[in-house]
Amino acid sequence: MNLRNSSRDQKPTGAGASRPGSRADPAAARRTDLGATPGSASSAPSAGSASGARSASSASSPTPFEQEAPAGPRSERSAPRAKPPTDRSSRWDHVLTLLSSSKRLTVAEVAEELGISESTVRRDFREMERAQLARRTHGGIVAVDVAYSLATVPRTTDEHSARRERVADRAAGLVEPGQIIGFNGGRTTTSTSRRAVARPDIDSRDGSPGLTVVCAALNIATEAVLRPSVRTVVLGGVAEPYSFELTGPLATATMRDLWLDTMFVGTVGLDISAGLTCNSDAEAGVTRIMIGHSRRVVGLATADKVGHRALAGICPVSVLTDLIIAGPVPEDLRAHLEETSVRLHEV
Repeated sequence: MNLRNSSRDQKPTGAGASRPGSRADPAAARRTDLGATPGSASSAPSAGSASGARSASSASSPTPFEQEAPAGPRSERSAPRAKPPTDRSSRWDHVLTLLSSSKRLTVAEVAEELGISESTVRRDFREMERAQLARRTHGGIVAVDVAYSLATVPRTTDEHSARRERVADRAAGLVEPGQIIGFNGGRTTTSTSRRAVARPDIDSRDGSPGLTVVCAALNIATEAVLRPSVRTVVLGGVAEPYSFELTGPLATATMRDLWLDTMFVGTVGLDISAGLTCNSDAEAGVTRIMIGHSRRVVGLATADKVGHRALAGICPVSVLTDLIIAGPVPEDLRAHLEETSVRLHEV
């Protein structure tokens, strides 16, 4: 028996029956070609059909590992939120954790986050401030370090901020390189100090400071000390929590041994009879000594301060050598300044 002819007549079986190049039924091949579409998994030759099926299956459906893999941010968003804390201690821990990262929180944000009423949030904020864990602002709280910086950042939303900045700009222009200048606390004096120490002509020469700044307020000192050409002198004493001014026997004792070329005085009120006034008698006492130890005393005010009297008197208007004021000046004040030989700078 011819083995070669016998093997040719035998029909192929198994996976090799449809292998490309094998002698398969031509009609079946045509039926396969007619039923196939480009890119279809079923159009592949039947040879290696087991591996082709596995390959197509793996391309169309994910493996169990892929099904269990995390889906990224979408999966995180869809994760169930933890139950918000209900007792006060847990609420405070949660709020302080948020505050440490965001630095500022509003009443509405915390109420929504914890699912509690806004009145409860406000009560928590009051108690947290009382415990010195945060500082309250309008509609929310800020971290203590941010609250400290509020005194150094101009309040652009304040309706009188533009006038204050004009006053500060003129006042900083009165400073001469090498002088010893002093400031009490306040927003206008803070802006004046910021502009004065930033002047490009204030630089150290022959080992001497380009400017010496005597500060009765901590926030002014923190800005001045960052300037290498500026020597910063800070009075001792007790720091007031809202104005950051230094008060008490240590502050007055230190100032008695210091002398200034120019003292810039911020004020809460400016009245012809009451003079310059502020809200603290302790702050007024330190400022009075600084004024008495200065050759030139420059008052800083905006028109909204005119006619207003605060609790404690700083000094009479006649003690000033200069008054820088932004806004309309009443005629009676203008006449009083002329009578007392106070130079008026309108900005």
